[in-house]
Amino acid sequence: MISSIRTWMFNKSLREHQNYKQTNEYSGVNICSSVCILSDGSNPQSKSATEKYKTKLESLNKTVEILYFIDEKSDTDIGYSRLAIKWNGVPKHEVIDHILSKQYDLLIFLNPIMEDHLRYLAILCNAKFKIGPDFKENSSIFDLMIDIKDYSDTDSLIKNIDKQLRQLST
Repeated sequence: MISSIRTWMFNKSLREHQNYKQTNEYSGVNICSSVCILSDGSNPQSKSATEKYKTKLESLNKTVEILYFIDEKSDTDIGYSRLAIKWNGVPKHEVIDHILSKQYDLLIFLNPIMEDHLRYLAILCNAKFKIGPDFKENSSIFDLMIDIKDYSDTDSLIKNIDKQLRQLST
């Protein structure tokens, strides 16, 4: 029973906060100027790969914001942790409110797993184009999904995403 109430509350919150129009106003990857990256902040290799990718995108005159999820119950300065996730799976933190209040051209999802709070953010992030791993059960979230063997290998995921983005922009 608690599980069904939790799911109902999660979906209710999702509907209440889904305040943007889902349109297909794709402007092309080359024109993309603002990028939001949702990434794993618990894994040092993942964090390092994400920071390198941010630097690369910024060198191409892109504005990049990263939202890290730290998989522990502690305060963090670089994103949000399990402390920010309410009992119904909805994340609540000032950095999340900041990300969800902005509009982006591109959302890049680099987390190796899809939990409710991450799904919530991916759905509500106001981005014209969303790209992420091929999570079969969440295929409606992303406009482009990348299928690789190991989603925890952030370097490989970024290389595949970058390759697909280059192909789309030609």
